[in-house]
Amino acid sequence: MSESPGLVAVSDLYVRFPIRSKGKKAYITPVDHVSFAIERGEVLSLVGESGSGKTTIGKALMRILEPTSGTITVAQRDVTHIRGNALVEYRRDVQMIFQDPFGSLNPVRTVEQHVMFPLRKHRNLKDAALQEALESLLERVGLTPVAEIRVKNPHELSGGQRQRVAIARALAVNPKFLVADEPISMLDVSIRAGILRLMNDLKADYNLSYLYITHDLASARYFGDRIMVMYGGQIMETAKSNELVRKPAHPYTRLLLAATPGNPVRQALPETSNAAPNLLEGRKGCPFADRCPFVTELCRETAPQLLSVDAAHSVACHHPIV
Repeated sequence: MSESPGLVAVSDLYVRFPIRSKGKKAYITPVDHVSFAIERGEVLSLVGESGSGKTTIGKALMRILEPTSGTITVAQRDVTHIRGNALVEYRRDVQMIFQDPFGSLNPVRTVEQHVMFPLRKHRNLKDAALQEALESLLERVGLTPVAEIRVKNPHELSGGQRQRVAIARALAVNPKFLVADEPISMLDVSIRAGILRLMNDLKADYNLSYLYITHDLASARYFGDRIMVMYGGQIMETAKSNELVRKPAHPYTRLLLAATPGNPVRQALPETSNAAPNLLEGRKGCPFADRCPFVTELCRETAPQLLSVDAAHSVACHHPIV
């Protein structure tokens, strides 16, 4: 893969799943024509409540899910529909850190077995070189003393230690890009900051790019260079992290901020509904229309385009708060 400055480019990504609706076959679209880019060494925080489509985007980038349409380009290579050996090669450049550090690890394998497998498979390391790489990785992610930790099974570790094993396993292939899907949401509050600091340090040490998926705007601001807010399968707002928190332009972003401790937005906007978004294919209007306090007939009939309101700040709203 080439060493171009831009690393990830997603264009018009569309993912749909079949369902049964009133006895007939229908489709839902958790990712509805989404486009974004991530530069080399950049962290893009993808924020939204459960069911907004964040994890579906992450799995599509990993090629765990097959996109219905659109393109995914990594380092100028189209990886949208790659298979076989090409997909194995792609997984050397792109890895995923899953939400549940216990569920993503094999309970009958030790820490060293989890980390050695990708070192053997993707880097062809053996003997002394394999042992040296293993010990270096475990030490780098804070799993010390290495001699004691390496022989343990996942159930013998704390949640934070298990997530560090998952991070070490992802780093074993020397990736360029990591999809981190809610990597701290299942951890104790007291150790979340430590995992984020580790991921931030690794970003600098390895020149990593991240798609950081979260529902927490506080951690999104801390870790992300930019924040992209998603609702109902579509992008509602995107801006540099500090800019978005300081001057949110979309009503949904303001609602998220109001629910985040320590943010200046103190008062929640009144919602007209608390229903889940309509994800049915062919739906009309803005996906947030049923909950928006500023909704008009235009919002219900016509989906807003993602347009610039300032330098590097875009919002998909017919009535942005500026």
